[in-house]
Amino acid sequence: MTMETAEFLRGKTILIVGATGFLGKVFVEKILRVQPDVKCIYTLIRSTNEESARAKLQKEVISKQLFGLLREHYKGERYQEFMARKLVPVVGDVALNDLGIKESIRDELFGKVEIVVNSAATTNFYERYDISMKVNALGSKNVIDFCKQCRNLHLLCHISTAYVNVGSMGVVREEVVRMGEKVSYSGGEISLPQIESECNLIEQTMKELKNVLGEAWSDEKESKYMKEFGAERAMNFGWPNAYVFTKAVGELMVDYFREDIPTVIIRPAIIESSLKEPIPGWMEGNRMIDPVMIGYGKGRISCFLADPQLVLDVIPVDMVANCMIASIARHASQPGLSVYHVASSNVNPVKYSVAADAVYNYFSAHPCTSKNGSIVRVNKLRSLESMATFKLYMTLYYLIPLQILYVVDKLLLGYFRLEPLYNILLQKYSFALKLAQIYEPFLFFKGAFDISNTEDLWNEMSERDQENFNFDVKSIDWKHYFMKSHIPGLVKYVM
Repeated sequence: MTMETAEFLRGKTILIVGATGFLGKVFVEKILRVQPDVKCIYTLIRSTNEESARAKLQKEVISKQLFGLLREHYKGERYQEFMARKLVPVVGDVALNDLGIKESIRDELFGKVEIVVNSAATTNFYERYDISMKVNALGSKNVIDFCKQCRNLHLLCHISTAYVNVGSMGVVREEVVRMGEKVSYSGGEISLPQIESECNLIEQTMKELKNVLGEAWSDEKESKYMKEFGAERAMNFGWPNAYVFTKAVGELMVDYFREDIPTVIIRPAIIESSLKEPIPGWMEGNRMIDPVMIGYGKGRISCFLADPQLVLDVIPVDMVANCMIASIARHASQPGLSVYHVASSNVNPVKYSVAADAVYNYFSAHPCTSKNGSIVRVNKLRSLESMATFKLYMTLYYLIPLQILYVVDKLLLGYFRLEPLYNILLQKYSFALKLAQIYEPFLFFKGAFDISNTEDLWNEMSERDQENFNFDVKSIDWKHYFMKSHIPGLVKYVM
């Protein structure tokens, strides 16, 4: 690189779609901290009007503890003034044509925006199919169409996921998913006509569902059906769930429609809490492995579906944001499309057993308390190495006792008041089974993500840039990360 990365950001105008998301916030914070002279960051906010968009930006971004270093630097009102100058909310929606931005604002953005970052996504593995398709797939097409109208655009940075190739085995290359090509050994492939037909099928299915249900229709019933329908359709095309399927379709959209727009696709593995910046262990919401850790710490899970010897591919969120910024600086105004995996499995793998030992050691030393104030004591998390073994375990230790409790309670007419115990067991059983079903394809994923492009990007950077924008996954000490950053952060910011 001929220019220091932070210096490249000086005076730039950026539009970020997805700024209120977990990764989006970290990306915004890092830019504002390392280059306060960035000209402006427009943030697309799904809202009803400008006033509510500003309120949402304040609540979900500006007021977050993540921005503590900036808040400390710009004391009091100076912080709010700085953020108001640099972060400009734009009312819109990635699922709509022209991103739902009103015409007068669009014209302004078309002349000013130089970098577009699309990190908007619904990451729920069990999301409604219509929502997943609109946001993850068609949203990418809407962003591309918007980019084509930006007169001074230098680059589009699209955030995908390494798991668009979740069916693969061996080393997964940093190559874009292309129309009509198989992308996994499970046979997954998709073409543009199929995508169009799929969108029509979604609309037709929702209409038919309303007609069939009639007066019995409800949002809840429709939502449940569309979630199950999405899972079914994704598997029909060769993907394990609607999330990774629609993210793969999003990549197809980017590659097929981008024409001559300089583009980078960032494919993170499982994004987890920050390693160091700006706060070690900072996170929001339950990421992929976190429901298991939280459930275990609270005593709701004693076993889980996992092979202790398989690799858990996680990556701290600050490394993903750093790689995004470095790739933007590297490829701005350069023709072509580049793909970067931000993943650890191929160069610094961490086994499930390491995470399991860490969570046991942490919650043994720092136990949770139950609702009644008692200490939750944990035993080592038992790993069940196949779905068949897991279901057998759940049947013996949960399903059969549940059936016995139900029958006994009915026979004794509720004399011993077994219903509360029954409900507790049922909740544990349902919780563990649902997690196992959702995560099975990822827990037994036997591929590893090649990061040759990412390593080349890293090696091109100056020592100063490497210090300021670290995404060297080889430098991560996983035991230290789990014990000192991730699990404490999980307890502090989520639990």
